[in-house]
This record gives sequence, C-alpha cells and structure tokens, in this order.
Amino acid sequence: MRVEVVSPCCLHLGFVRGPEGSACELVIALQHPPIQLTVQPAQQLLVSGARADVAYHAAEAYYARIGQAPHSWIEVELAIPAFMGLGADEMLHASVAHALGCVLRLSDPPIAYSAFRLAFRHGGLLLVGERGELLRRATIAHADEADDWVFVLALPQAPDDVPHDFELQRRAVLHRASRRLDASCVADALFDAVEWDDFDAFANALAALHAANRAALFADGHPAELNDQERDVIARMLDGGAKFAGRALVGLGLVGLIEGGPASRALRQALVRHLGYFGPRVMATICSNHGARVMTDDFYI
Repeated sequence: MRVEVVSPCCLHLGFVRGPEGSACELVIALQHPPIQLTVQPAQQLLVSGARADVAYHAAEAYYARIGQAPHSWIEVELAIPAFMGLGADEMLHASVAHALGCVLRLSDPPIAYSAFRLAFRHGGLLLVGERGELLRRATIAHADEADDWVFVLALPQAPDDVPHDFELQRRAVLHRASRRLDASCVADALFDAVEWDDFDAFANALAALHAANRAALFADGHPAELNDQERDVIARMLDGGAKFAGRALVGLGLVGLIEGGPASRALRQALVRHLGYFGPRVMATICSNHGARVMTDDFYI
C-alpha cells in the first residue's frame, strides 16, 4: 500500500498564561509551505527528496519505537523550509511517523504530545497546556477571498552556521522567558476575535501577544534584536496594509497579517519588487483548519 501525507506548517505565536499561571503555547497551523510525502513498503529504509536526512532520522526513530527493522521507501516531495519558525522538523517527524503507521497498519506509538503534533492532527488555532494537552481550539473561516485572514511570509536564506536544532533552541529560550510574562498575557482576546470574526481585534491581540513575548525575552537576557533587512521588510509590510508584522518567535521567518486576498497579492508584489529575485522567498497562506490529510492509493483517510 502506498500512503501520501500532506501536512500544514505550524507557526508558533508565543506563550501565554494558562490555568493557575501555567505557561501555555499558542500555535496556528498554516496551509503553506506544506509537507508532502509518500511512503510504501520496501526491503530496507530508503529516503529521497527534500530534507531527506531529517525524514531518515524520523523513520529510524519510529521503527526503534515499535521494535522493527526499518523497511520502507519514503519520498519527500515538499518540505517546510528549516529554521523559519514554522515547525519544519516537528511536522516532518509527525508526517513520517503517521505515514509509516498507515503503511504498517499500526496506530501511532505512544509519544508525548506537543503543540506541533496537535497542529498536525487537528489544524486551526490551538492553545496547548504544559503537559501537551489541548486546552482550546478554533478554526478561522475562509468563506470569501476578499475577507480572508492572510499570513504573508518572507522567508530568508538561513546562514550556513545555523545549528541544526535552531528552532528547538529558540523555543526553549522562549519557554524559559515565559516566566516573565504578566498575568494579563492570556489568549482570550485572540480566540474571542476568531469567534466574533473580527480581523482587526485578532491582529491587535496577536500584536500584543507578540510584543509581550519579545519583552519577556528581553527581560530574561535574550533580546530578540532585528537586523536592518528585517526591520525594513516589517516596515514595508505595515506600510503595505498589514495589521501585524514581526519576526517569528522561534525562527528567522518574517510574518505579516493582512485582510483579503487582493490586498495580500499587492503586498507580496511590492515585497518581491523591493527584495529582488535573490531576496527572501515571499508567499501567502491561510489557516489550515483540518490538519494533515492522509491518502492511500484509492481513498482519503
């Protein structure tokens, strides 16, 4: 049996205060850039395509958990760019494990759930507790392109010397800094804005949470300084109509939030003209409300 998995990426929106002052994570699953891979039985472990090294280690870890010798062929057609703050490694590990489970007709082996794994399974906007429990979930409607809530991404080329676990390091630093968050830093306003379908309120709440997490990093001795190009791109996003813009809290990607497909296209065109052909990769995406899609040779799972 051949299995295909298409997974969203996962943008980390920061930490907030949860029940009894706990540190909870906010993430949102986004449709692009996605992961697309296929898995089928083989005599040994064969992995090819984008970020094949990470997929290979993910497969080895999966087979070790179930106590079997690796025997699958994995082709990664599309992968999330590394180091951008979009959960590249975590979502690829989840995609490989789930696809292998389907091919081998096994349920996912027991693992500690994380915000990224929950985004893979469920999609949407998620509030996740300290033990990996899903506390709250919302979906962002996409009924009319003119009113879509569009995330515009500018993804730069990562430096050659960036550590392989860069995003995990950034998340760990952000988690430690979350103890500096004020008790008023909660997710209620963000989820209320989704419920009321209020784009401006959502953008304002997102900007406030982003600023609170950056302030916590600064107070904890890890100022999240921006370089000249990052400041320039963020300023152009805001000048181009984005209601929020900033650098991903656990990566190098720059993120803007704008209302409407036409407005997002105009913003992207302006950014591409300014940044040039060899500049950061510019794309637009919306919330992925359903998590990963799994298909076999003849039907969806």
